[in-house]
Amino acid sequence: MNKLKNYFRQNKVTIMVIPKSQKSIKQWHFNLAIAFSILILLILANLALLTTTVTTRLHSIILTTQNSTLNKNMIIKEDQLQSLESINNLRLEEITVLKTSLEDTLTYVNSRLIEMDAVNQNVSQLVSMFNQETSSNISVPISRSFDRFINTSTDGLIPEEDALLSQLADLIANDEISKLILEQGNEYSELITTLQSQITYLECRPDLYPTQGKLTSPFGFRRDPVTGKTASHKGIDLANATGTNVYTAGDGIVIFAGWNGSFGNVIIINHGYGYKTVYAHLNELKASKGSTVTKGQLIGTMGSSGKSTGTHLHFEVRFNDTQINPLNILKEK
Repeated sequence: MNKLKNYFRQNKVTIMVIPKSQKSIKQWHFNLAIAFSILILLILANLALLTTTVTTRLHSIILTTQNSTLNKNMIIKEDQLQSLESINNLRLEEITVLKTSLEDTLTYVNSRLIEMDAVNQNVSQLVSMFNQETSSNISVPISRSFDRFINTSTDGLIPEEDALLSQLADLIANDEISKLILEQGNEYSELITTLQSQITYLECRPDLYPTQGKLTSPFGFRRDPVTGKTASHKGIDLANATGTNVYTAGDGIVIFAGWNGSFGNVIIINHGYGYKTVYAHLNELKASKGSTVTKGQLIGTMGSSGKSTGTHLHFEVRFNDTQINPLNILKEK
């Protein structure tokens, strides 16, 4: 060890600088230990610099790789964002079209409801007029649409699109339109059935004057023109010239046509609803048993057949087989 120390002390390192010009050469003499130490320091410094450079390069490569990955991810995200924007624009267009379609649909539905309400009002007026003209009591159909109009305006609390969608969803879920049409259809069907029944009844009701003539004997007790005794007169007598046309007082079926003792030539018609009519003392019979007749149809001519003191028509109205006063049923001429 001492030898090594002595070696470093005794030996020196000389550094010479020889210029190009003819100047003097410069020399520096260093102890070998000091020179060796400087060399070691320079080697360590180079190693440190090399390590720093390699580390920096590796870090730069890593950052470059990460940056490239981030750029790729950013491009992908931008593409996804553009795709979402395109989808969103398509959805907005679809919503706009749907909104327009919904508004048109709701407007159409409202117009149909308004038309149905107008029709209902017209029907109600016609039924009221029918009741007045015929002294009937047919119920007026109830409007099913007045309180079901769809409100296409909003109060600003919810978006207009949501309001339209909500109302349409309610219509679909509750099937309001079908219910409305069904209910109104049932009302009209019942009304038509009632009107048809009432019209049939009115046509059958024997309220038409059966002939033209003078009322010579009313319904009730009277002095019998043949016997001279007071007796109940079960009908009315209408007098006119022989051959005056006699018409049926209402729709019905002829249940008798022929000779019947004191009535002479007589026709009896069953009108249904408990009503029957008798046309007696006829000159000619123009309807036969079993035939269907309509109100105002010619069924015979006035005469004086049977027990009679002159040309006239004896007319009876029977309700549930009991004679009633015809003047209480016949309409005024």
